[in-house]
Amino acid sequence: MTDPRRSAELYHAGRARMAAAVQGLSAEDLDRQVPACPQWSVQDLIAHLTGVAADFATGNLVGAPRPPWTAAQVATRQNLPIAEVLDEWATAGSALEAVIVGGTTSHPLVCNPYVDAAVHEADLHGAIGSGRPPAELWLAALDWMLDEPGPLTVITPDGTYSAGSEAPAATVRTSSYELFRAIFGRRSKAQIQNWDWDDPEHARAWTPAPAWFPQTSVSLND
Repeated sequence: MTDPRRSAELYHAGRARMAAAVQGLSAEDLDRQVPACPQWSVQDLIAHLTGVAADFATGNLVGAPRPPWTAAQVATRQNLPIAEVLDEWATAGSALEAVIVGGTTSHPLVCNPYVDAAVHEADLHGAIGSGRPPAELWLAALDWMLDEPGPLTVITPDGTYSAGSEAPAATVRTSSYELFRAIFGRRSKAQIQNWDWDDPEHARAWTPAPAWFPQTSVSLND
């Protein structure tokens, strides 16, 4: 688990970057579809992030992080002015950061909100070209997600990771960012097969496995 103060710092910085990226957007841009979350617009994405902060800060964790829980967050805020949503996020985000640093909960999602925020910052970039999250953020997310030994060895320029599955032992090389996007379902089977695999059979066996969340069927470029 990430140090609480470090977790809060990573989350705070990401929240500030995303808020700055969307606060001046036109209504048309706010209504733009997010390729990695095709059911959401840019406004919906920010509504979700705001709802996560509010729910985590107040302990509303029933159903987290399942679709009905996130859908309620979006529905509550999707028709509000973006300035109002961002004001709520600033307040709820600060409260969440205080919860993290205060150590009043051990819930892994609440203690590490920068992970979900990092995924959605990359999603936002894919929609409006706001910029990838900094490497320190997605490397921290990788360390948090892939902390158990497993039969798949993933070698990146930044480190070596492992993942578990019933597929045979295998080795693959890719970039840390591509691995980060893949484990959150943001890379298609075809994209993962194009990584540098030790054996083509392993590529076919493992392509569905890295994703911890539903895997996109559309190749994403973000």
